[in-house]
Amino acid sequence: MFRFSLLLISFLFGSILSADSNWGNSIQKGFETAKQEKKFIIVDVFADWCTYCMVLEKEIFPDPEVSRILDQFVRVRLDGEEFPNLRKKYNVEGYPTILFLDGEGNFVTKITGLATKEDILILSKRILQEPNLESFLKTEMRKDKENPNLHFRLGLLYFQSKEYTKAEEQFISSIQKSKQLPIVKENSYFNLNLIRSVNGPKELAVTSWKEFIQLYPNSKRLITAKLYYGISLKESGDFKHAKTILKEIQPKLESESDQLICKETLEQIEKGF
Repeated sequence: MFRFSLLLISFLFGSILSADSNWGNSIQKGFETAKQEKKFIIVDVFADWCTYCMVLEKEIFPDPEVSRILDQFVRVRLDGEEFPNLRKKYNVEGYPTILFLDGEGNFVTKITGLATKEDILILSKRILQEPNLESFLKTEMRKDKENPNLHFRLGLLYFQSKEYTKAEEQFISSIQKSKQLPIVKENSYFNLNLIRSVNGPKELAVTSWKEFIQLYPNSKRLITAKLYYGISLKESGDFKHAKTILKEIQPKLESESDQLICKETLEQIEKGF
């Protein structure tokens, strides 16, 4: 009887390990695997104290139909309390949250709260019908042509792949359609200006950054906008104005990369190039 009990415990423990082995615990390895296998990623963001997270883990995910469809994704399970940067990047506001990402870490969509079996199946099937994020976003846009956030996200995707003309078109569409969504409009305008800073006439970048600063004087990105405004002024040949702007914001820059860019640009101005 004792031996039978040990065998039973061993079998059950082995089954649990087998089920859990479908879920990784490294987002970086998840991205690497997704790139290699050309798959999307599903990330279960949980907290130890979250009751609904346990329901999702113990009852919903093990469902045979759900498990079969999730086998077509790279699965990652993360304790959200240990990954504040991930929560911030993907706007995770509660637990559980199921994130759907591509191999580059681009956001596809998410489910917040306790997802039902049907929620997961319907959304997963929609995603798996598309070969990549670009295709998914275009499909969603055909269903919801006036959604500025879809244009914004497609613009980011093109920006990342350095397809600047396509990115600019999407950001302009997002700006035009985001009258009721001021945050989306501001983010689209900011990224449109970034494109114009790296691709296009410098005079246009100067004008665009000046307009952004006037339109959004309370923006959280105001200092960064002024940094790129100063750089654009310098690139267009207006060294005096550029120096004034950059000297003004230099003490206010927080990131090391922005501080370095500002310092190098000021040094170039002093040297006359």
